[in-house]
Amino acid sequence: MDHSALAQSAGTLTGAGRFRMQRTGGGELDAAFAALADATRREMIRALLHKPRRAGELAISVDMSPQALSRHLRVLRKAGLVVEEGLEDDARVRIYSVQPGAFEPVQQWLAQAEDLWRRQLQAFKAYAEGTQRPRRTKP
Repeated sequence: MDHSALAQSAGTLTGAGRFRMQRTGGGELDAAFAALADATRREMIRALLHKPRRAGELAISVDMSPQALSRHLRVLRKAGLVVEEGLEDDARVRIYSVQPGAFEPVQQWLAQAEDLWRRQLQAFKAYAEGTQRPRRTKP
């Protein structure tokens, strides 16, 4: 079985015949996963995916105090998942929205993982089908 062809786009083949995923995104990926590890922040992202919101609106939609929301928004902003914009009319008002393209490193990593598993399952299937013996029929 040619393992090198299987690992071509999903990762690399180690000396022990195991696959290793390629590194993508580095710090961006780590920051995104760390930020998304919290269920409250995932809920905030879901709300912001529907429409951009002011902090007060977001706090109401996720049932959270403004102080707690502020801490979570800071994590999401530092991870590059959420952006904060001001209104021209009122400098006090901040609108939060999901950063366009912020999930690209996560999507790329997940695509690699999916491709790796698909290729490994295909290799296993080919191996299993190649080792099956034809059944003998009784005369």
